[in-house]
Amino acid sequence: MPPFYELSVASFGQPSSSKSRWTIAAVLIPSSGHSLVYQIMGSSSDYSLEAPQSVTLKEGENGYVGKAPVGSVDSEKLHQLHSTLASIPIVHGNPAWNSHNWVMEGISALRKLEGCHIDKHVTSQWVSERLGEK
Repeated sequence: MPPFYELSVASFGQPSSSKSRWTIAAVLIPSSGHSLVYQIMGSSSDYSLEAPQSVTLKEGENGYVGKAPVGSVDSEKLHQLHSTLASIPIVHGNPAWNSHNWVMEGISALRKLEGCHIDKHVTSQWVSERLGEK
């Protein structure tokens, strides 16, 4: 088992679209793309945090578009990702708030988590550019 797992923002939806759904992915097996994906689902009136899902990030499957690596997490701290991300407030009733906001707030929280490293240059604009979004 590797000592660290890659953390990425994974995008699902239409390529080159600002309407894509962002998630936080812990890439467990880089060669296959096997990952644990953390995400909110729903609409502005009923967003909720899903249980972490075991997913293979393979372009074109399940709407997966691409990913932008943002940092790493110690394998012994992986279990703390869900509780950290579950503490992120979810905004309802604001059509301007979406998965992009939740992911960036999650990245901010993960910066404070011991055993987790998020690169300093990671911003919403940087992630959008890395994912080829407009």
